[in-house]
Amino acid sequence: MAVFRARRVAIAGLGLATATVVGLVVVPPLLSPEPAPSTGVAAPTPGPAPATPSPSASVTPSASPSAVPPVDLPPARPPAGRLTGGDRYALSVAASRAAFPGSARARVVYLVSGEDPALGAAAIPAAAALGGSVLLARPDGIPRVTAAELDRLDPQRIVVVGDAATLTPAVALARQSFPSATRVWVVARDHPEHAVVAATAAAANRSPLLVVDGDGSGLPATAADLLRDLGVSSVTVVGQPSEVSGAVADDLAAVVGADHVVRAGGADRYAVAAAVNAGAWSEPAPGVAYLANGRDVTTAFAGAILAGLSRRPIYLTLPYCVPTVSRKPLTADGISRVVPVGDEGALRSLAARLEPCRSISDMTSDWVLVNRRNPLSPKSFAPPDLVVVRMSDAAGGRLRAAAAAALGRMASAVAADAGRAGIDTAYRSYATQDALYDTWLARRGRTWTDTWYARPGYSEHQTGLTVDLLPVGASNCRINDCIDETPQGRWLARNAWRHGFILRYEKGYRSTVGIGFEPWHFRYVGTALAKAYHDGGWHTLEAFLDEPPAPRY
Repeated sequence: MAVFRARRVAIAGLGLATATVVGLVVVPPLLSPEPAPSTGVAAPTPGPAPATPSPSASVTPSASPSAVPPVDLPPARPPAGRLTGGDRYALSVAASRAAFPGSARARVVYLVSGEDPALGAAAIPAAAALGGSVLLARPDGIPRVTAAELDRLDPQRIVVVGDAATLTPAVALARQSFPSATRVWVVARDHPEHAVVAATAAAANRSPLLVVDGDGSGLPATAADLLRDLGVSSVTVVGQPSEVSGAVADDLAAVVGADHVVRAGGADRYAVAAAVNAGAWSEPAPGVAYLANGRDVTTAFAGAILAGLSRRPIYLTLPYCVPTVSRKPLTADGISRVVPVGDEGALRSLAARLEPCRSISDMTSDWVLVNRRNPLSPKSFAPPDLVVVRMSDAAGGRLRAAAAAALGRMASAVAADAGRAGIDTAYRSYATQDALYDTWLARRGRTWTDTWYARPGYSEHQTGLTVDLLPVGASNCRINDCIDETPQGRWLARNAWRHGFILRYEKGYRSTVGIGFEPWHFRYVGTALAKAYHDGGWHTLEAFLDEPPAPRY
């Protein structure tokens, strides 16, 4: 085991710490950085400054230490609100601080690459077994926020895990951490979204996690030998047969018996996570559950650290709403509170409130996304429930029933506070949009027309959820183009969200939405989404829904 050559190169004063390298990771010199401010569990922290490598110190691989019996961890202290951090490294520190609150110390700390943390997923159950914690580090150095947490935890040993061309780290971690085990979770290395959930379940059960080649022709001999040596009698394979092959499952069955291999699969990552949790917690004790964005594995990894160490489940969700397969167990008995993992950018407040998902591709959904990448389907779609909006100056404009009712209420509110607003145009059929587009195309050409008008089949107006408004009454502005310069326009920009509408095309976001600034164009999305959109400071529906920009057809 390598001992740091001098206190000067220890991490934040850990002069007696030793480092074990698992998986042939390149470990940069470890330097005592400038003192870092304490990292709060539920409050963002500033991004870490780079640590300067020492030119002379290094850490070399050592023989695997002898396995030690599992130990109990201190009671965790989950955050009152979200689990947050200024970046991925600070987020892992927040998880560690919640798992080891106050003056609690960790016997061992596993450092995992922040560039691809899922490669180190097996470190989470290893840490749980040995009374340790897990932190993220950069490939080129130890962030100062991480160094400060290492100093606080004062571990006896540091194990560096990650970036390996083979699957050896998971096997090595299991051998180091578990003298015996009756159960093991198996996951494919190219499915990190499954790995974070499997690691949480394994950690909660104080059992190993094996990472395999899901497309492989069988189970590696080293993994089979491990299962036999540990005395494993039950295996949970995480993922569908297309993710962990039947050949791997057959080899697992040859070791433990076919009746002792179960598969936790599902139609998508959210269903797989729910299946893993159902198998790991048949009846969870009352307590918190963690909720993470299933598309953001790095953020989810930090949640898995805290969840696994504290024996609690983590569920995956879309960033803006919670699928039924995740929402059902989260609202069941046994879950006293849900802790969202990450900030608004990782998990919208709408999802944090467990808002059920609605389709963004179904033309009849209030949340449907229509832009240059997402045309109406079929392009001739006509809403089934169009009604004339009940408001002054409606000009016969029609919207879908819910949007029309909301607009009527909004029109009354704006009239009371800022002056009357009327409808310039609301629902437009495919034929109307086609004629309008062709008219302007003949007058102004393709570039100008594409800047201000959607092509037929690509217009939000055709959904029956969108209205163009104009000021009515005493004003220097008589058309919609200058509504933002009027009291009505300013009121609408500030308050439309209260009535379920968002200003769809804001100034400066043409590269995302494909349309220029239209202060008159308001899209109905319902009050729940509109409030989350406003409260989160979002500017485009594409970004809120975690969809790619749509500047071109």
